[in-house]
Amino acid sequence: MSGNDVQKTALEPKADAPKGGGPPELDRMAVKISHLDRLLGLTGEIIISASNISILQRHLSTSTVNIDKNSMEMIKNVALTTNRISSDLHHLVMDIRMVPIKETFLRFRRLVRDLAKKRGRQVNFELVGEDTLVDKTVAERLYEPLAHQIRNAIDHGLEDPLERKHVGKPPVGQLVLTAYKKEGYTYVSVKDDGHGLDEARIRQVAVEKGFLPPAAAQAIKAQECWNLIMLPGFSTTAEATEISGRGVGMDVVKSTVENLGGEIIIETAPGKGTTFTYKIPQLSAVNITDALIIRSGESFYAVPIGNVVATQSCDIKDIHTTMERTESITYLGTIVPLYDLRGLLTGNPLENTEFEDYLPVIIIDAKNGRLALKVSEFIRPQKLVLIPLPEIFSVRGVAGTTILGGSQLGMVLDPFDLIAMSTGRILDAADGSFMDHSSLLGPDEEEVTPAPTAPTTPEGEAASHPAEAPVPRPQEMMDESMAEEFFVEIQNILNDLNEEIFQLEKDPENIRRVNTIFRHFHSIKGNFIMTGFTNVGTFVHEVETVLDQVREKELKVDQNVIDLLLDAVKNMEHGISEIRAGRGYEVQDADLLAELARYKKTETREKAASEEPDDGNFHLSSLGSILYFSKINTPGTKVYQSMFKIGPSFQEISLVAYLIVKRIVLLGDLIDTVPSLDKIEKGLATEKLKVMFASTHSLDEVNAFCEKQLKRFYNVTEYENLPIE
Repeated sequence: MSGNDVQKTALEPKADAPKGGGPPELDRMAVKISHLDRLLGLTGEIIISASNISILQRHLSTSTVNIDKNSMEMIKNVALTTNRISSDLHHLVMDIRMVPIKETFLRFRRLVRDLAKKRGRQVNFELVGEDTLVDKTVAERLYEPLAHQIRNAIDHGLEDPLERKHVGKPPVGQLVLTAYKKEGYTYVSVKDDGHGLDEARIRQVAVEKGFLPPAAAQAIKAQECWNLIMLPGFSTTAEATEISGRGVGMDVVKSTVENLGGEIIIETAPGKGTTFTYKIPQLSAVNITDALIIRSGESFYAVPIGNVVATQSCDIKDIHTTMERTESITYLGTIVPLYDLRGLLTGNPLENTEFEDYLPVIIIDAKNGRLALKVSEFIRPQKLVLIPLPEIFSVRGVAGTTILGGSQLGMVLDPFDLIAMSTGRILDAADGSFMDHSSLLGPDEEEVTPAPTAPTTPEGEAASHPAEAPVPRPQEMMDESMAEEFFVEIQNILNDLNEEIFQLEKDPENIRRVNTIFRHFHSIKGNFIMTGFTNVGTFVHEVETVLDQVREKELKVDQNVIDLLLDAVKNMEHGISEIRAGRGYEVQDADLLAELARYKKTETREKAASEEPDDGNFHLSSLGSILYFSKINTPGTKVYQSMFKIGPSFQEISLVAYLIVKRIVLLGDLIDTVPSLDKIEKGLATEKLKVMFASTHSLDEVNAFCEKQLKRFYNVTEYENLPIE
């Protein structure tokens, strides 16, 4: 899903839904990220206004103008209230943007399986902290760097099973993906228990490729040695493999993480493995931050609070000068280089006459070091909005501009760049800005797949999956927002499917999980067909056929079935991204289509002949009876019998009936259906559907739900809801 895609979808009713006057409320709804970005921008404007009110209040409190006590108290209260509201609003918007990193993590399970097979490795892949919340933009941008790290871990880090056994390790390698939060940072790490980084080899390659002279290569510390592998073109591998090439990727990984405001920490031990940890500020994806306002000469600057180590008045006598040029001060027993801020930015330092015996000094740090800066004055801490500089216009040491109190323009400093300037190091101008995404894709993630020849079925007929039209349905039948709701639902189901299939692999005899997976695919099929992608729905139906054979105990869940299901999910994920980008989609995985054809039955079953006709009445099972009597005796709960007539549709009646039942479940607990749910799943539904369910919602609410949901989107021509007394 892209950054502008819908984040959440309406699936569950609120526990405290109103008891009358409208349809049932839902505790989740579709929200576009672009709308949240706009809301975040408005929050920034409120923060600026709140800051201006606070400044006005402080100004009036020290003014010589006579203002009565009550007026001052009112202004003070307004300042406090607006600051509280703006802060609460900011945190609320940030909470809405946060998503569990689990969705990103689960995408790697298939990648690990495929790569392990290609390289002949045995890998136990473990996820830790997948419920850690991160900004959605961060979660998306971390996928490709993490995928590259995982590829490297399997290709270069973990040993072959025989080699592991020879050195006293278990044949199965351990690969752990971890996420957690600590002290305002999000940490994401990739850890393997392979042979670790080869320090001697890295130093040797650094010399051979001209990155360092021999003496310097031997003199650098271990951590600096590990950082060499993130230089462009650096690789210790003599031959490129299809999984990872020659030094293309780690530099892009580093750039991506640094563009998020983070850094990469490398820990390694010979024979024990390597851990790559991304340390990323939790608020790196937003433009609102806390900062310290300072003045240098006539200009005002803002320094992010997270980079401020200390502010102090420094005695001029305590400034040390080396070789009559370099100045430094001592802070907590360490020597910190001292520079004039205005001189560093403009080449025009402050006049010495501005200071007497003491001068204000601010000490900042970033991942590339620590620096002390001479300034004119410390103003105040303030929450502010960062306005990034356009790409065509950049100033060294400045990250962007901001509006200070009283509509005064200020510049937000970039501590990392300032420290780099002070040491004479120049940052890469591009630094990942023009990233070639294909450099982080493995052979199993090609963006363009050549069209295969159509596989044949056991009967010799070609399997037909023609390309879809870019526009899924006529506009008058389904508008864009409604189609988006169905796509979001498919994406959520696919996320659940990945986990269900991996759990089925561990417990292949679990028929309950097989039924759950079947229903997930059935819902996906219905949603694809509802949005007009009937050929994709046909493909999903073929996957259902395999699952139906498992449910009928005609087929066992083995590794081939698991691989087929995972491949189907992978194709659906790719299909959703293509469709939502406005492109048509057809399943072109020749191996998968051939495998589906192999499982297709040669005989055609007469489904209707094997089923007893319905008499149109509810026939409660034992479990249904227990649920019925439990609910009908529960205060505040009603049991409804509902009848729906389904008009002519562009898709099969059974799919429409199944989707109607799925929507009804939003209202309460399903007790029974006519025809039975099992018959509906087998395609034996008719245009008349009856549903019995229990709900806390009133009859008016249930009718409103049917009117707005079922008549509008599922071609229900008639409905009747009868509460059972």
